[in-house]
Amino acid sequence: MTHEDLTAGEGGLAGVTLLPGVRLAEVGACGLEALLAEPAGALVAVCCVRGQVELALPAAASLSCGEVLSLVAPAAGEKCRVRPQEGPFRGVALMASTDAVAPGAAATLAGFDVDLAELVAATAAAGPVTDAAGSAVSCAFLDLAVGARGEGVAALKLRCVEALRCLCEARWQTAYARRGPVTRAEIARCARTLMRQNVESPLTIGELARRCQTSPTVLKESFRAEYGMPVHEWYRRFRMLRAADLLRVGSGSISDVARAVGYSNASKFAQAFSACMGATPSAWRRAALTSASALPQELAEVG
Repeated sequence: MTHEDLTAGEGGLAGVTLLPGVRLAEVGACGLEALLAEPAGALVAVCCVRGQVELALPAAASLSCGEVLSLVAPAAGEKCRVRPQEGPFRGVALMASTDAVAPGAAATLAGFDVDLAELVAATAAAGPVTDAAGSAVSCAFLDLAVGARGEGVAALKLRCVEALRCLCEARWQTAYARRGPVTRAEIARCARTLMRQNVESPLTIGELARRCQTSPTVLKESFRAEYGMPVHEWYRRFRMLRAADLLRVGSGSISDVARAVGYSNASKFAQAFSACMGATPSAWRRAALTSASALPQELAEVG
């Protein structure tokens, strides 16, 4: 894939299909105006990479560098008007239509904690939402924008999934802040979100339960029912997977990686890592450096 593949459809947002029903395109001001020409009900998320614009949506909105605007395309006839404020505008946009996503792709995305139908519903309920520069959503979309300038479709798929996952988590957090978790499934999801956000300084079960507005017993029962494993086991596995990624892409010492995932003792970290990943941190790093990075098989098979 070339840069021209992304920009060729700038006015009409043709872009590149990364997954069935999910497209990526670079957009200028004219392309941004075409966002609401997407089929009604499609999710549209655009990150401002350069410049600043004001938009006349069903409600007024603005978009500055690093911010991400997400919305659900309304019925035909409602147009988006864009007025650049600071120099030429450039952005990167993701468009996702749940109607076009095949069951296999939806199941694969769900395995990466991306529920497109739920994301579209939450975004539609909230109206146009702007995630601030520096937020997890912003960082994921800026990574996607960087990748769009030089990476192939395989790498962009991973960046796309991460951007969608961050959007899902952000919309869930908005709903949680508004009313708190209600069902056991929501309690489990709240705990998982908190664990993802607290890797360097892990939370205790009691602290997780307090933040999820429930008891430790209900938390543990809810999490096991929803995810099929004890909450502490999920937490440990997630931290070890994060450590594995740091070992693969980073140059820090084993002790640095240990601290990044909440271990002050490198020896205890090495034991936990070996038990979970089947290799010592040093062996894992050597293997990662000598093998080409590959797209996870389940995602490589989608699209």
